[in-house]
Amino acid sequence: MKTIEAFFLRAKHWQLFLLFVGAVGLGEMVATAIMTASISSTGSVGSAGFVWGAIMALGMLCFVGWFWALGTFLNSISQPSLRLKPSFFRFALIYPVLYIFLAAPFFLNPDTSMFAIILPLHFFAMFCLFYDLYFVSKHLVIAETGKGATFYDFAGPFFLIWFFPVGIWFVQPRINRFYAERNRAEVLAENAAKP
Repeated sequence: MKTIEAFFLRAKHWQLFLLFVGAVGLGEMVATAIMTASISSTGSVGSAGFVWGAIMALGMLCFVGWFWALGTFLNSISQPSLRLKPSFFRFALIYPVLYIFLAAPFFLNPDTSMFAIILPLHFFAMFCLFYDLYFVSKHLVIAETGKGATFYDFAGPFFLIWFFPVGIWFVQPRINRFYAERNRAEVLAENAAKP
């Protein structure tokens, strides 16, 4: 887990952009083309829907992994008195991923009788993703300023992370700086402890 966290915290903005938009975006275009060809030739989605779903799940896992790394790291470097409790944050990271896997059959073959069940689950997954945005952006501002933050204070990072293809270019360098500072402090502490 530390390796994955270190990757997301050390990665440059352009590397994450390529991961999120390049690999996942191109993968979804290819999967959509395969699905369209399958529908036009056989009249059904068939196994192409599973390819599309797998690529969507991979993209979601990368995105949630980035949130997890940022939220965990920023929470650890924030002042203890200003930290939000990470328990719901952890749940809010896991639920949307589970929701995608559980709701995928509904989206591949929509059934109107399941709509009343899927809709609240879908809105709760959206709420969880917004809570993740809130948690990460608030802790980013708390880590930078060292004091409490209202929504007005962290609205900029919130919207930058929400529109991540653009925002990642502004947010990730700040994360890289914090990560480098923490590593530098750990090395200095280790060197000071040596005789």
